[in-house]
Amino acid sequence: MSVNLANIYAELLRKYGENYTITYGAPPTYLTTILGPCEIDSKIVLFFKENRSGATEKTPIKLTLKSECPISGPDLDLTGSPLKDDCLADAIADISLDLGLVNRNPWKPEEEYQRGVPVDKARAILCTEEFQSSDGVGSVWFLCDASDHSRTQLLQFEFNVTHFSRGILSYTGVLPAYMVTSQALVRQHVQAMAGSFETHIENLYQVNPNMSLRCSWSTHAQLPLLTDLTACEVSLKQTFRVGDCGPLTQDLMNQLRILLYIREDIIAYHNDDEAGNRRDPVYRCGRGIDMDELRDSINKTLTEVSGYADTYSSGDIECDIEEALHRAKVRRLTDLTDKLWELLKCCSSYKDLKMAFNMLFNCAARCNIVNTPTNKNRLAEIITELANRRLAIPCLSGSEPMELLLEIGLEKMYKDYEFIYTESKVCSANLLRNGGDSLYSTNSGASEANDADLVGQSKLRKSLHNAARGEPTSGSNVGSIRKTLLYHTNNPKSAGGKQQNVEIAGFRNSYFDESETAVKIGKLFQIHCTLEHLLMIHLTLNLSNVFNDVCAQLLKKPAPLIESIDDKLCDEMEIHLSSHYVRERLDGKDPHSRRITMKSSNKFRQLQSTFYFNLENICPPDLADWFQGDDKELVKERTYHSWLYRKIASLK
Repeated sequence: MSVNLANIYAELLRKYGENYTITYGAPPTYLTTILGPCEIDSKIVLFFKENRSGATEKTPIKLTLKSECPISGPDLDLTGSPLKDDCLADAIADISLDLGLVNRNPWKPEEEYQRGVPVDKARAILCTEEFQSSDGVGSVWFLCDASDHSRTQLLQFEFNVTHFSRGILSYTGVLPAYMVTSQALVRQHVQAMAGSFETHIENLYQVNPNMSLRCSWSTHAQLPLLTDLTACEVSLKQTFRVGDCGPLTQDLMNQLRILLYIREDIIAYHNDDEAGNRRDPVYRCGRGIDMDELRDSINKTLTEVSGYADTYSSGDIECDIEEALHRAKVRRLTDLTDKLWELLKCCSSYKDLKMAFNMLFNCAARCNIVNTPTNKNRLAEIITELANRRLAIPCLSGSEPMELLLEIGLEKMYKDYEFIYTESKVCSANLLRNGGDSLYSTNSGASEANDADLVGQSKLRKSLHNAARGEPTSGSNVGSIRKTLLYHTNNPKSAGGKQQNVEIAGFRNSYFDESETAVKIGKLFQIHCTLEHLLMIHLTLNLSNVFNDVCAQLLKKPAPLIESIDDKLCDEMEIHLSSHYVRERLDGKDPHSRRITMKSSNKFRQLQSTFYFNLENICPPDLADWFQGDDKELVKERTYHSWLYRKIASLK
């Protein structure tokens, strides 16, 4: 199908390529918006002129002034917590107006260079027998300059095996909202053709720049209602941008960045090491801490009694997701490695980090540890073995300090999210864990390998001298690799992942797998994005009843693999809601945009009329001259830009 359309594109390019620009690819954004993604092919042939003498610097024209006096009618309270919400409460009260959307162009930059061809010229090409007899399946669109009386913007010819189809998209000007009535629309449609009648309506309410509610339904009524909030399907769509991260979740996002930076530094070190570039790893995440202060903090952390968790962590006291975020910032850490993460990540350099681990191991070997680690990670195992006198003090080298730090950081951050989700009762710990099985799957394998290594070991302690690295012995192919345990089995499960060498004998100080850590960080980012979506819904719509559906939908998706976390990174979500959740909030409010599609058919042909209304101009202002010539005087009434698309399909 696409090959045949490509042949038509090649033929048009051969004939008219010198005077016009012809493309074969995705349709323009405004065309997809007006018709809907289901009514337009993923690839079309577009015929137009190109003018790159200078793109417009204009912003979409605002049609309505913000009223200085209160607007009559029921207020749309979408804020939930107005004092804590950073969205525009006044703008939400007058929905879809003055939301700052004018600064975000709804078109692509390259579309600003497109100009229309004369309507007569486009029709002349379209009506030739040679063009219409072309063999293909798909649509060819001609961008017009709207110089005719109907202000035609696009002409369409659809190649189909069974039908002869043509479409016309016209700009119908600026229309006050009160003039958009079902009687007027039905009259325009029925004048063209009568027959069986069906109407599909989509109303889009823009809650804020990152959140919208879409209400859609179909009806066979001869005079359909243009607003029906009782039986419509409601879809909530919102976008979270990392750059919009608020103060409640900024600390969590910063921890995610730190984990990603540590992973990047570990991989960079291993790559350089494999390439023969010997160097110390780079640690670039810590803000710096006095080493004497760090030594005292480590000693205190190992020897103090952790105590019990805070009273509210038991779940007896109910709180919403916003309150849970506040509690997570001040919650008491009980596990040893979670506390060590908060201390060790502050080291300002790799040298300090390595020294900090040496302090930790010496302290664990010489003092009575009261705060016994309960986490299932490699550092907890090393500390336990040191405390039980079954392990010599490890001498970390290479990226091992950072690998240990990365592992405990991943586990601690997962606990932070688990605390927030369970305290707010957004979802159960089981759902959160089932959505992130990969967070613990490889740790359990490493734990099994370690258990196998410990079988039959003596509890005698090796001296520090035997545990230190030495020069390779003659005739040995193992260079300067120490064994810190008395017994070692070359269990394949202990081989780890990409960065581990199964030929190295001895007990590994850390287990690092590049692909495993990528999955873990990606899953944590997915959990964070879900949290951001829930927070947006809570603060703006106050719909706590949908939280479980959101979690079930988002957490069970495959985790994304992210290479970096920058402000441009975003996550989109779209879920279906029951109409009664938003009925009272939307009742009496004009939508930001409407798409009303009416279809009629008889034995010989089918007619489709799509009426599209938007408070903004969704096309580049310089696309055609009539965009500049329209009267844009600000009026008191709410005003729509309007388009009409008609498509007639006749049997061949």
